[in-house]
Order: sequence, then C-alpha cells, then structure tokens
Amino acid sequence: MEAEELALSVQKKLIEQHKTVAFAESCTGGFLSHLITSNPGSSECFLGSFITYSNALKIKILGVKEITLAQQGAVSKETVEEMLSGVLRLTGADFAIAVSGVAGPDGGTEKAPVGTVFYALAEKGKKVESGSFHLSGDRKTIIETASYRVFSLLYRKLS
Repeated sequence: MEAEELALSVQKKLIEQHKTVAFAESCTGGFLSHLITSNPGSSECFLGSFITYSNALKIKILGVKEITLAQQGAVSKETVEEMLSGVLRLTGADFAIAVSGVAGPDGGTEKAPVGTVFYALAEKGKKVESGSFHLSGDRKTIIETASYRVFSLLYRKLS
C-alpha cells in the first residue's frame, strides 16, 4: 500500500469512528499533514499539526522541557513523548502522533545517526506507544518511510 492510500485508509477509519487526529512533526516537516490533507474530507478528522523543527519551538509551543532536550536530545523517546503530550493538550485530539529524527544527509551523531526517527503515538487518555526506526535512503525516502510507518501504527490502533 502506498503512503497516500494508507493515509486515506487512516482517514476513513477515523471518520467511521468519529475520532480526530493531530500531529507534532519535526523531521517529517509537515509530510504527515500533507498526506492526510491530500484527501477530500480530511477536515472531518484532522485537527492540525505543529511543525516544531527547532528546539525553541518544541519548548515554546509544545512544552518540551529544556532539560529533556539538553540531556536526551531532540531525537529521543523522551522528547517525542513530551511533544505528544503537548499536541494532545493543545488540540484535544482523540489520537496524536509525534515524530523527531535525522533525515540527513547531515546532522547525524553517534547516538542518532542519519535515518534515526523516534515516534510517539497515543489515543487520548491511554498508554503512549513510542519507539524508533532506523531507516536508510536519501532524505526524501527517510521522510516518506517514517511517515508511512507511523500511519501504519495508527491504522493498526484504529482497527
């Protein structure tokens, strides 16, 4: 299934269940939002997205703690979980996804090499699912693959 098809399937499930979704995006730079809004009817389930590429906006908008960024880094489980809490708090969405990673070709570190993507996903009031992917390919491929994978996780939660 292509990413566009998967986003449409997620959208249909959300609408059928009368649920909403919102995103906190860093490395995907709005690609999750693009995928879901490419389909007619997305306004029935998609509330919006915060593209917090900089650490300053992660702190100011989503409420990520400075100490988390200093100790764990922007590309970490702890940071995406705090991003997720922020997007859920700000939007009241039923479901939310947060992603942060290194799409490359530069910016990788020993702790988070290019292709490292952390995600957090949750239904409001329920346990957060978080983890990471280690992807290969060019920048575009990493962004698209990360987006596809988190939509797959959401689809599974909705099924």
